[in-house]
Amino acid sequence: MTLLDPVVEPQAVIDPRSFGVEPEVDEATGIPKQLQAFVIMGDPKITVVPNFFSDAECLHLRELVEASWMPSLVGANNRTEQDYDRGNLENVLAPTRTSWSCMMRYAQDSVVERLEHRLLAIGGLPIENLERMNAVRYAPGEYFDTHHDGKFRPLTIFVYLNDLEEEDDAGDTYFPFLGLSFRPRQGSAVMWTNSVDGKEDPRVLHAGRAPTLGVKYGVNCFFNTKQMRHMIPDLKEYDLDESMECEVRKLGRQNSEGKLVAYQLCTSPKLVAVKAFLSDEEVDHFMKLLEASGKANAEAFAEGPFCGGTQTLRLLEFEETEVVKSVEDRLVDTGGLPLSHLAPLRIVRAASDRGLCNRGCGPKSVYICLSEKDEVFFYRLGLRLKLRKGDALLWPNVEWRDEDPIEDLRTVRVHLPAGPSDVHRAIGIDAFFHDHDIRHQRQLRSFQDFQSLEVAGS
Repeated sequence: MTLLDPVVEPQAVIDPRSFGVEPEVDEATGIPKQLQAFVIMGDPKITVVPNFFSDAECLHLRELVEASWMPSLVGANNRTEQDYDRGNLENVLAPTRTSWSCMMRYAQDSVVERLEHRLLAIGGLPIENLERMNAVRYAPGEYFDTHHDGKFRPLTIFVYLNDLEEEDDAGDTYFPFLGLSFRPRQGSAVMWTNSVDGKEDPRVLHAGRAPTLGVKYGVNCFFNTKQMRHMIPDLKEYDLDESMECEVRKLGRQNSEGKLVAYQLCTSPKLVAVKAFLSDEEVDHFMKLLEASGKANAEAFAEGPFCGGTQTLRLLEFEETEVVKSVEDRLVDTGGLPLSHLAPLRIVRAASDRGLCNRGCGPKSVYICLSEKDEVFFYRLGLRLKLRKGDALLWPNVEWRDEDPIEDLRTVRVHLPAGPSDVHRAIGIDAFFHDHDIRHQRQLRSFQDFQSLEVAGS
């Protein structure tokens, strides 16, 4: 196999919509009814799947990762074969990649888990070899220069999560040694092999070229040569009538002198409750921040098949106010992880459908009740917790065994609404700690705000 000369301009521009595949979607679930794959090239094998994700699924993924973006990294050049084998893969900032990324959790919610299995169905490789889905964001002028995904990843599936403006003919995925350009189309997937006989195939070097008029969203889905996806098996689901009920405010004695007491409700996983984590005045402060966004009194906050899931009402900036800063510091003291790893806080309307609570992208999550009351049901632990305004819960999303992170889906939850309509769902704060130092990394590069771009492009 020889390396061809790169082609400056594409010899073929592939538009997934040109295949004439109409998106048929189950309205109740948001799942595409039928998938059609088109082989663009046989050697190396490159395939396009139009409408691989539905529009609702694409929007859902973008909402899950919003405010969790960090500057995209690249692999260090000094890695050896032994580094690959031992997992010593150092990633660094580089001028060849100026996009932003967010590493999602395995089965971050039921939609993500369903998409992981769909990737398995089209990729034909074991789901255990699937890496965590890595969402990417390219603002105008941001790019990823020509690169290879690595021989340790035999297969790449890249899915576009939105459309660009019709007049924006940039922002494509370009294979310069094949002369192929793929136009971003919401929900469409491009799949290619990265290796031949265990060696990197240089023909599939590719670039994520910069859009000019809008923000491009996508998600990298890599299959690895090693087992990557470790899950706790054989999870049972409990019904309400067979679950233990606990009222957080009745735990222990009254807090004295403003001291907070954490009550460990489970040892494995370590689920912790803190009553009156926020004062009434602090709760009022957060509700005023929400009211300023204009969403506090809306009767319906979402439509579509995932409207019963977590709905982000207000994203808070780091240390946005003195109260926000104080609460962030308190979360660090209680959660036992560094402030640099704490993601921006979100004011949310809590999910009322099983499987649709956003667990967050990191190894530990927090929920703080802002409503007068809330009931949180951990249906795989058989534990029903009654919260009052200001009460908090903390739990892990992973369990470490023999240095491998095991995804712990025992901590999935649902919130029991106090009535039949959307306004009866509880409001609270979702927080989670990242795997990496998100606060430090976000200072290393200027982030282009999406809303300001929309205004500029209108």
